[in-house]
Amino acid sequence: MVTRDRDRNSIWAMLGTLGWPVILGAAACTVFYAALHRGLLGSEFLPRYCAAHPILYCEVALFFIGLAALMLKLVNLMSQLAGINLVQLYTAPTTGTIPVEKCGELLDELDELPVAARRSYLGRRLREALEGVARKGSAEGLDEDLKYLSELDEVRQHDSYALVRIVIWATPMLGFLGTVIGITQALGDLDPKLLATDIQRAMEGLMAGLYVAFDTTSLALALSLVLMFVQFLAERIEMQLRTLVDTRASEELVGRFETVGTARDPQLATVQRMVREVIQANDKLVARQAEIWRETVDAARDQWSGSADRSAVAIRESLAETLDVCLTRFAQRLTEAEATASDQARQRWEQWQTVLSNNARMMQAQQQEISRQSELMARIVEATGEVMQLETSLNENLKALAGAKNFEDTVMSLAAAIHLLNTRLGGTESDARRIDLGSPKVQGRAA
Repeated sequence: MVTRDRDRNSIWAMLGTLGWPVILGAAACTVFYAALHRGLLGSEFLPRYCAAHPILYCEVALFFIGLAALMLKLVNLMSQLAGINLVQLYTAPTTGTIPVEKCGELLDELDELPVAARRSYLGRRLREALEGVARKGSAEGLDEDLKYLSELDEVRQHDSYALVRIVIWATPMLGFLGTVIGITQALGDLDPKLLATDIQRAMEGLMAGLYVAFDTTSLALALSLVLMFVQFLAERIEMQLRTLVDTRASEELVGRFETVGTARDPQLATVQRMVREVIQANDKLVARQAEIWRETVDAARDQWSGSADRSAVAIRESLAETLDVCLTRFAQRLTEAEATASDQARQRWEQWQTVLSNNARMMQAQQQEISRQSELMARIVEATGEVMQLETSLNENLKALAGAKNFEDTVMSLAAAIHLLNTRLGGTESDARRIDLGSPKVQGRAA
């Protein structure tokens, strides 16, 4: 998987090295010629040296491609110089050095860095050195490994300028090719008849063709010089970056790991390897013993679980029997209590029925008495109505008798009548005296 990722990264790096410069250079060349043909640059010098011949177009296109590659290189180098202090290994040793087995943790720290930091010179140098230490299982010869990696970076640096070198080489070749083509075309266009009749005009045409022919070479040499100076600047910056990377890599890795065995005592590394193998064997033995203990504990747990299940079944059965006996007794007692309560309720119900019967008879008697009193009251009301009618009649008779002067006889008759009425109504003489005999004037007359 790691090899596949590296191959994929190498392919993308190659495509980035070739693809982006071509794309950016072609775009810049297109913009340049668009501005030139539209007259935005405002110069008569540029159309002559950049657009007078197809070879000139090719030279300018190659120049922009090489310049784009160098600009991308400079941007990458400046970003690496600015972020070189960001690539650090923070796993600090506690006793001066750390064992070689800690290389995995350091590689994990590198994996947590940003992609640009991992692909930088320093990030790649640290990763390759740590992978070499982890692969060998020892930090011996780490200085030589760092020197080898530095030389490998130098080779990579030289290879990274391959496109620029090809452009710098091809641009003058195109210029020379343009010169040859221009001279051949100028000589081919020379008219012998015109040369015999009008040599001045013939020489002007020949000189115009030669101007174009030599302009291709001059432009190619000028563009190549510009690319060479920019390449020199980029190489100087990259050399300075590689020097800083060498220093930082030595600071980060040299003296960090434990080293056992030297050139004077090579058997020490063998002894260490034997001790390490013994330790690994002990670790395996301890792991096996722990596995056996775990199996024993699991078996004991299974046995205890089976015993616990059997005990739970026995306890459940005994509890079920005990609960059956207790529930039977409780049901019997509950039945007896229910029978006793039923008898008591029946007795209470009979008492309540007797009381209710007595109350019903009393209420019936009271109802009869109330009926009788109601009939009596009705007769009283009826008699009262009759008395009121008689009183009205008496008042009218008194008024009539008062006019006839037979008042005393009439009063006696009325007294007899009132006495008769009182006798019928069960009233008293005091009630008879309360009868209104008319207005005060009539009473005065009766008196």
